[in-house]
Amino acid sequence: MENMHSDNALAEYSIDELVLTRSVLLAHLFAGEVAPGEVVRYARRYTEVTHWEELLCAAINPNASCLMAIVSVRQMDGYSGILRRHGSIEYVRFFIDWGDDEGFQAVGLTHFKVCDAQSGDDYSSLPNYHLVSSDFDVNRYREAVMHGAQPKVRAVLSWNQVPELDLSFTPVFGNHVDSQICIDSQRDLLTLFENPLCLSEHVNLKPGFGGQVGKQSNYQC
Repeated sequence: MENMHSDNALAEYSIDELVLTRSVLLAHLFAGEVAPGEVVRYARRYTEVTHWEELLCAAINPNASCLMAIVSVRQMDGYSGILRRHGSIEYVRFFIDWGDDEGFQAVGLTHFKVCDAQSGDDYSSLPNYHLVSSDFDVNRYREAVMHGAQPKVRAVLSWNQVPELDLSFTPVFGNHVDSQICIDSQRDLLTLFENPLCLSEHVNLKPGFGGQVGKQSNYQC
């Protein structure tokens, strides 16, 4: 699995600058002064910032006919703005390369809502892990494998901005992962981490919605 995230922004800019930029974005967003899709226009100097959220892994699950990924939500705030009455959206778009020289093709978009923690919440529970998935053509996958191909999945995480279909799209907040890993079950995702035993002791996978954006996520703030 190739994790393509890079905290270049953290290396080039101070964390205080990044926090201020995100706070200003949230203030404008919830004041109705900027549309979610214009996030990149306000923070275009940054790319793949993973201080708040990070896509950890992606895999193909033929048994469930879906592509799966785990997103880590890493901070207590930076999601709801100063009034703490709103939430924001984490989007994940899935692509698959069937190994037929056609390159990556978009197959699904999923999302879930995130909110700032409330007073008294336990900081030790961080990070929170969210499972996201998208249906795909499992018959085509099995046919490709039978013919010797090695299909590859790409997952792209983007905070508050829907990832574009264009493969050159780079999220401001978020990252992307390429993987050829095939798993048999949801729990197999835990084995992709460097210390799966430690993770499995405290992980609480919160399901996101896999399918068309617009339906409600199973996880509520």
